[in-house]
Amino acid sequence: MPGPPTGDARRIAGAVLAFVLAWIVARSSARIGAWIVNRQERRLQGDDSTSVIAGLKRRETALSLAQTTIRYLAFLAATLVLLSQLSGGTFTTVAGASVLVLLVGFAGQRFLTDILTGIFMVFEGWYAVGDTVVIEPWGVSGVVEEFSLRSTRLRALSGDVVNIHNSQVLSARRIPRGSREVQIEVYVNDETAGRALFEDIVRLVPVGPTNFVQPPWIRSVDVIDTGLVRISAGGFVPPGREWLAGDLIHSLLHERGDGLLVHGPVVTEVDAAATARFQRATSLSRATGSRAG
Repeated sequence: MPGPPTGDARRIAGAVLAFVLAWIVARSSARIGAWIVNRQERRLQGDDSTSVIAGLKRRETALSLAQTTIRYLAFLAATLVLLSQLSGGTFTTVAGASVLVLLVGFAGQRFLTDILTGIFMVFEGWYAVGDTVVIEPWGVSGVVEEFSLRSTRLRALSGDVVNIHNSQVLSARRIPRGSREVQIEVYVNDETAGRALFEDIVRLVPVGPTNFVQPPWIRSVDVIDTGLVRISAGGFVPPGREWLAGDLIHSLLHERGDGLLVHGPVVTEVDAAATARFQRATSLSRATGSRAG
């Protein structure tokens, strides 16, 4: 009959059991978090108010951070158990454990850098799960799917999933509404025909979450001079799809507006908050300049 397990066998079994338990904890944290988020999404379906969406983003971010932190702690505990088991063995085992500690120490430098960067990013509120961001210096854009203390996972418009270490994020440009607001200006020689042309173009452009978020609309029509009318329109496009408001609108207008167009279209990115702040800044500059004069 086989004898009782030796000390080495017990230590190996203990280390294996620790990693099995860590794996179970990691899997459970992901499933529980996904279940909570899915339940919240079903409960809030149809309610797109800003406060509700912001609250859901905060919950998803907290769950993402909690899940990944639990995974790290579980496997860190399993690694400590492994090291403690190895350190209690023979000289060869202790030597192997020392080499393992050195390897973990070298790898841990990058890990700790990512963790510290992630902590500062969470504290300063760089972005949250569900935000649309552009990560620099890589120029990668997409929606934040997962945000942990170590890394950020993005899903691009193409469907590609991109994982970035937090220490590699030099800056992050957050798109507040998840889409870019653009202003389209075109100059025509007839107001009525210009309106009809733009309305015809609006029927042709693609509309949807990854195209024009909503059909472009005419903001204003200004008669500048005889035979010169400026039509200003607005629209929203996702980051990375700015060509829809530029190249596509340009091609359609020139194909269908032959003899009507005088100049354009001219496409610029705008933002209401940025416009208000720049207006306040320029007003302050003018006031300062007038006092100095």
